[in-house]
Amino acid sequence: MAFFRGLQDSTFTEWFLGSASIWTYPTVLTLHTIGMAILVGASFVVNLRVLQVAGEIPLQRLAPVYRFIWAGFVINLFSGVVLFVTQAADRVQDPVFYVKLGSIALALWFGVLVKRASIDAADAPQVTPPRSRRLAAAGLGLWTIAIVAGRLMAYLHP
Repeated sequence: MAFFRGLQDSTFTEWFLGSASIWTYPTVLTLHTIGMAILVGASFVVNLRVLQVAGEIPLQRLAPVYRFIWAGFVINLFSGVVLFVTQAADRVQDPVFYVKLGSIALALWFGVLVKRASIDAADAPQVTPPRSRRLAAAGLGLWTIAIVAGRLMAYLHP
């Protein structure tokens, strides 16, 4: 706990939250929001197609969408670390934070599994197998949980 208190009370946090510029915090928060829109939006596109929405689009044509998924993830990872550091001691005690992180990790993993089985496979059928559809449906739910948990963190304090 002392480590996280040290992060929260660091000179970086002091500079970041106490910056003379009104743009410091809003810029990072905006980047986090944009990253989330890219990451979750692209994930929803893939998952919905796997669930037969816009079934006329070949699954293999979705492979480039994963570049957006990973770009959004990188943006969110860096902006999220900055936001975490400013409240580190509080966040490590917040169960909602762990729900958010767990949902993100599972949604990403399910997305990788769907890609391997339904998009990357040379012999992948246009109609996705039931397992991929279940993973896609779970992914949609997990992204929704991650977003709701992220918003709840602003209002629920341990």
